[in-house]
Amino acid sequence: MSVAPPNANQPQAGPETNAQSSPSVQGAGNAGFYPPAPEVDPQQAGQEAAPTAAELEAARSQVAERIAGLADKTADLTKQATAQAMEAGKVGLAKAAKIGRENVLPELSRTSAKVRERTRPDRLRKDYRDFLLWLHANILDSAIERLFFVPTKGNVPLDGLTIRSNNRDSGHAYKPSPALVFKWALAAVAEDDIARMSFVDYGAGTGRVMLLASQHPFTAVGGIEFAEELHDNAAMNIAQFPRSRMKCRNVECVLDDAVNITPVDGEAVHYFFNPFEPAIFAEVLKGIVASYHARPRRLYVILIDMDAGELMHRTGVFQEMKLPSAERMQAQALSPYKISVFRSLA
Repeated sequence: MSVAPPNANQPQAGPETNAQSSPSVQGAGNAGFYPPAPEVDPQQAGQEAAPTAAELEAARSQVAERIAGLADKTADLTKQATAQAMEAGKVGLAKAAKIGRENVLPELSRTSAKVRERTRPDRLRKDYRDFLLWLHANILDSAIERLFFVPTKGNVPLDGLTIRSNNRDSGHAYKPSPALVFKWALAAVAEDDIARMSFVDYGAGTGRVMLLASQHPFTAVGGIEFAEELHDNAAMNIAQFPRSRMKCRNVECVLDDAVNITPVDGEAVHYFFNPFEPAIFAEVLKGIVASYHARPRRLYVILIDMDAGELMHRTGVFQEMKLPSAERMQAQALSPYKISVFRSLA
């Protein structure tokens, strides 16, 4: 069976003949999927756009004028506020200056004067001395003070006391010797000397120094007091002091004026805690020097809170001793009183 070939004269069916026309390629006059765009006259479009640009320019001008107006108004308000602030500031500064002149400056002046007064070297020394006196009286002496039958701390003025002496006005109020001050001063006395010496306290008061001395191996401890009430208190303290603490139990206080007492004949430590005026001290010292010339021997003179170094050197009998280094450093830091110790040349 044979197949006839296709007719050569018959046009073949192809994609172009069978495909439908695309709407995008349809003619302008043909109806398609998209409607035809309206035709616009260029001259008419230009005439319609020109008024819009003018309106925009006018709008810009109006906005600029409004901004300029607001800026001017803001500037005026700023100037007014600045002027008001400056006026208020001037008033405030004037008030502040007035307050400063009337209150602050006088107070600063008073404060400055107080600071200058309190920082003067002599005032600082006095304040520190007052602190040391308080420290010794309330803390450092508390242990020994508990051993006394009659309190020995605190100053006792001579007014109101019974004193039968022509030198009443030359005497000084009783002041207790701090225990550490006595210890530092006695450290300048050779330990070997103490065992063969007696101890004499001029202006014994209530007996504190005598009983401090009794705790060292002196041969005898004596005191001289011219106020009857103080002497009686010293006698009671001697009687009631714990014997277990006494290395010397030969302790006695006499009621008399120091100028009437003949210095002890043997070697001795003479203790003075500023008990009377310099004229009385010179008279008592004269008796000690005369006793030394009569019998040259080892003597010590301890001076507390007294400036009598020149008088001591003029005697030609005594030379000043230095405290041992440890005691000297402690005394320099903690002693409220000047300590001077002199030893005879013999």
